[in-house]
Amino acid sequence: MPEPGPPLKVLIVDDHDIVRLGVRHLLGEPTQVHEAANLADARALLAREPFRLLILDLGLGDEFSLTVLPQIRRDHPELKIIVLTSMAEELYAERALRAGADGYVMKTELAQTLAAAVTAVLAGDVHVSPRLRSTLLRRVAGGPAAAAAGPELSPREIEVLRLVGQGRSTREIAELLNRSVKTIETHKQALKDKLGAESPAMLIKIALAWCGDAS
Repeated sequence: MPEPGPPLKVLIVDDHDIVRLGVRHLLGEPTQVHEAANLADARALLAREPFRLLILDLGLGDEFSLTVLPQIRRDHPELKIIVLTSMAEELYAERALRAGADGYVMKTELAQTLAAAVTAVLAGDVHVSPRLRSTLLRRVAGGPAAAAAGPELSPREIEVLRLVGQGRSTREIAELLNRSVKTIETHKQALKDKLGAESPAMLIKIALAWCGDAS
């Protein structure tokens, strides 16, 4: 894990105590770990403390941290960022990298995978799964990777999809996102078209499959 020298200062942002405890245990000594369960507390800590590594979940209750990731990257250009989440890599990983993440790890992976990701990003590398790395390399080389890349969704569509996966009604989503019911209905129809969902029930199943346990 961290090389000898000054302690590695890490901020873990996750809304589940057991996840933060597990990551803290994995990092071990002499790492200095701070924790936050929501974006407001996380951003306050980042503004106050010089962290070297941020380990960030995408789904923080009703918050979706991908929407603020670009701003975190702009405000803290030297910060290394690993997304640790249960949200499907196929839909979110590339978008997270574009938004400023240095690594993407699924919570279903072994602990050694997160340890490897920490080592890689601190060394200046990018960490993704071998499958995603192969997809990205094929795309750069002009190979047939488009089908594996997943549908192209806007940030707002991704937010709506996540909330659909949580079982939120159209009216609840409209209130949470401060949008009209008609606007959310338009987003849901676009999602059905892009994801091949023939019914609202199918969209919910797809949302659950893509978004995992984002509650």
